[in-house]
Amino acid sequence: MLFRYGLYPALPALTLGSASGQDALKYRFQFYDEEDGRIDVESHYLDYEHNWGQSKASLRLAIDTLSGMTPTGTHARGDESDWLFQQIDDERQVVVATIEHELNDYTLSFEYAHSKEEDYRSNAVTAQVSRQFYQKNTTVTAGVAFAFDEVLETPFTNNLEDEDKDTFDLSVGVSQILGRNTLFDFNFGYGRSTGYLGDPYRRISQIRTIILDGPFGPIPVTDTFDYAENRPDEQHRFVAKASLRHYCEKANAALNGSYRFFANNNSLQGHTLEVKWIQQVNSQLSVTPYLRYYRQSEADFYYPTLTGTGIDGTDLIDGSGENYSSDYRISELDALTYGLRVAWEPRDDLILDLQLERYEMNGLDSRTPGSFFPTANVISVGAQWRF
Repeated sequence: MLFRYGLYPALPALTLGSASGQDALKYRFQFYDEEDGRIDVESHYLDYEHNWGQSKASLRLAIDTLSGMTPTGTHARGDESDWLFQQIDDERQVVVATIEHELNDYTLSFEYAHSKEEDYRSNAVTAQVSRQFYQKNTTVTAGVAFAFDEVLETPFTNNLEDEDKDTFDLSVGVSQILGRNTLFDFNFGYGRSTGYLGDPYRRISQIRTIILDGPFGPIPVTDTFDYAENRPDEQHRFVAKASLRHYCEKANAALNGSYRFFANNNSLQGHTLEVKWIQQVNSQLSVTPYLRYYRQSEADFYYPTLTGTGIDGTDLIDGSGENYSSDYRISELDALTYGLRVAWEPRDDLILDLQLERYEMNGLDSRTPGSFFPTANVISVGAQWRF
């Protein structure tokens, strides 16, 4: 389940970049390593793409193994300065199958994805259609996706039975050639999720006084109590992204820049700025430095602790009553990612690449402990063979 809550980089896009009429086989290894004994994720991806006529099919197999320490959202009894961390271990297995067909000015695609973990099952389908206009200078794309997930009950989760989570996403986009060397893209998406939307491992602490019946009358007892988080059972989200790519002929390089806006109905808004410089050193070697900055506001149900909030914790997890979560990933924060990718093509049918990345997350409020926010190093190596 922890794979579902942003503890590590998402799966790379299933794009092989093979030439028309060629099949391609691609393997990638990625190691995500948070400092100070936090989360490590080891990932293996194997992609195969087969082309025939105006059609192609892709298959991805992936295995992600996660281990390390993560904050639980709770603190020690009576001490709000002593926050608790927990050792976790998990593995995710993923299969993604895609088929695409070109028909005149249209491109139709369909994708099915299945992933499983010890405590989570997901099945998702995506359909997309794109059409080219004006001598292929303009491409309009629309897609729809459905995901049917199950959060499975285990002895270590808050849910006492299997819970359902359903997701619907709709996207539209346009790609426009602005000149011989310039391409502009704009995409907009809407999504809705319903069902159990919480993290089944996440809890929250509260120091409160309760009244117990004693042999000589009521006795007030003050202690620290831990409760399961209770997120809303419905979420609407919106995303818009604009990107511009320009080829600089004199430098034999390309500049890519993008801005992405995200918002949901829980007051969380996110902004992402990214810039890449793709430098072609020679016909076989390219170097790509990149920088990405992300900043978000906090969700309206985020609390590091329930103490002093006026909310009495319960163990409800169905979204009813007061909503609250101690998940630092929905607090006000920013994150900086910077890295370098080097790609080498020793021969026409083989591409090798190495990518090194640094990820730094920082909290922006005065309530959330700084120890919650990770700093990570990521290394990724890959090989692609076209035949």
